[in-house]
Amino acid sequence: MMSPDLTTILILTDGRPGHETQSTGIATILNKEENYRVEYLNIQHPKKWLKQFFKMAFSLLPKQWMLNSFISAEQLSHLVATKKIQYILSAGGDTLLPNALLKMYLAEQGIKAKNIIATSLRGMPPKAYDIVFTIDENKKNQSPYLYYPIAPNKLLSFNLEEEQGKARQLLTISKDLNVWSILIGATTQDVNIGPVTEWIGAIQNLVTAYPDDIFFICTSRRTPVEFEKALRSELQNISKVKLILFGEGNLTSVADIMHASNIIICSPDSTSMVSESLMLEKPVFIAQLLSTTMNEGFKEYYTKIQQKGWLQLNSLNNLDIVYELEKFDYSMHADILLEKFNAAT
Repeated sequence: MMSPDLTTILILTDGRPGHETQSTGIATILNKEENYRVEYLNIQHPKKWLKQFFKMAFSLLPKQWMLNSFISAEQLSHLVATKKIQYILSAGGDTLLPNALLKMYLAEQGIKAKNIIATSLRGMPPKAYDIVFTIDENKKNQSPYLYYPIAPNKLLSFNLEEEQGKARQLLTISKDLNVWSILIGATTQDVNIGPVTEWIGAIQNLVTAYPDDIFFICTSRRTPVEFEKALRSELQNISKVKLILFGEGNLTSVADIMHASNIIICSPDSTSMVSESLMLEKPVFIAQLLSTTMNEGFKEYYTKIQQKGWLQLNSLNNLDIVYELEKFDYSMHADILLEKFNAAT
């Protein structure tokens, strides 16, 4: 149990899970030796026009006056009273202003905290932050940017073998059983993941090809209800298939399933989901079904990651998929990121 006297890593959160997971990942890196206490602070959300005004007049307006639109006076008093804040972390555009303003305010109170943000700056001056994490290769080797192709996230761990063992115990899976995670999101404006009929066919073929293995089919909060109903209708009677459908309120931890897995297959619509999978140092396949389409941004991202050997784009029609495992470079991303953050801080 962490001592209340420990210095604090303060995470500002906008309430969005995709942003909070990045901040949590960075906190895990900075706190590898468990020298810090991690606290979360939910920011307030002023009107969009007011935030734009703050950015335009950032250098002219009183900093505490702007900060009070995001963090209450009572919360600020609590932060000042702790006196031991080493890092301010946040992710997402809505946290740009409060992150920069809080650092300035604390400095006025004699608390010299470093601030780190994971997002594009959207008009904010780079000098307002000590570190700006980015997956944009164009920012590589440019201060204050810290570049890495995969964003830190909540599944980043320095004890992956232990995490896998715990996950298998929780899920009552023997250590010798081969486990597949198939993570399905939803079609978006940028990515068509393919119809449910193609997913059902691919899953059935994999189960037939690998009858001794177990398959967890996990959907997300974005997966349409009708898609989930079709999965259940066609797959629920296959003993080797375990359906973890978000829309049905299944409480099984998808993170535990991913930790317990030997192979992970992701639909291509969420780079956040893919980043979490990659942090586990397991073979990750991006499903390219017959009807799957992606815009140029997604194609470029996956092509670059595939060239590094960290994932494979796969049609799932090749039932010799396990022979592709030799092509992977199982990089220890947590250790690489730790080295980069240590150098930057």
